[in-house]
Order: sequence, then structure tokens, then C-alpha cells
Amino acid sequence: MATYKTEQKKALIDFLTKNSRRTFTIEEICREMEADPEYVLPPGRSTVYRLIPKLIEDNVVKRFYRGTSRKTVYQIVGGEDCIGHMHLKCTTCGRIFHMSTGISQELSKKIAEWDDFMVDAGQTMIFGICKECMKGEQI
Repeated sequence: MATYKTEQKKALIDFLTKNSRRTFTIEEICREMEADPEYVLPPGRSTVYRLIPKLIEDNVVKRFYRGTSRKTVYQIVGGEDCIGHMHLKCTTCGRIFHMSTGISQELSKKIAEWDDFMVDAGQTMIFGICKECMKGEQI
């Protein structure tokens, strides 16, 4: 049984990686994986609900809210290398960028000095527009 779960986890990570520029609700993940012939045995809804929190804990997936709604969506972002720095998310194309650790630490230090507030860089996402979208070259 453990192998089966491992295969489903691999399939889920593969799907999210291939769609790394998009965010999904759990229902959308399930629906799109079921419709994709590449995934012969896609993970079921309950399996995805169990796997997503573990992937968030492992810093492989980030959780967001879609627009101004309270709908939770998920997107793959990386792995252990995502712990010490902030991320930048383009609100136009949805891509996530890794801020350098040095800049993240410098910004966190300034915030601590200015506002007596300790930032958790690994959990921080800054929203804006990437340079490709500013040029009108949405990718």
C-alpha cells in the first residue's frame, strides 16, 4: 500500500510541476488529473486532501487565496531551498519567483528595525507584476 501512495504523490508532484505557473483548488487538481490521459491512476480526492498539507509542510507547495475570494488554491514552488527566502508572485501570469536569500534577510532586518516585527521569510509572499508582464509579454 505504501508504494501506491508514493506513486500517487509522485503523480501529484509531476502534475503540479508541469503546471507550475498555475494555481489550483483541490477539486481542480482532481478534475484535471482525471481528464489527463497521462495519469492512468490519478490520486483520488481524499488522497489529494491528505497529500497537500504534507507538501506544504515540506515547502514543496504554497497555499494562497484566489483573488479576493476565500477560495484556497495551491501551487508548487520548490523544495527545501525555499525555506530561507521570500517569494514574489506575479498577479498577471501567476509565476512565482525566488527572492535571493540576501535580499530577503536584508528586508526582514529592516522590517524588524522599523516595526519591531520578525518576518518569517519562508512563509512570505510579495505580490506584484513581473518584468515580462510589465512589457506585455505575458508568458
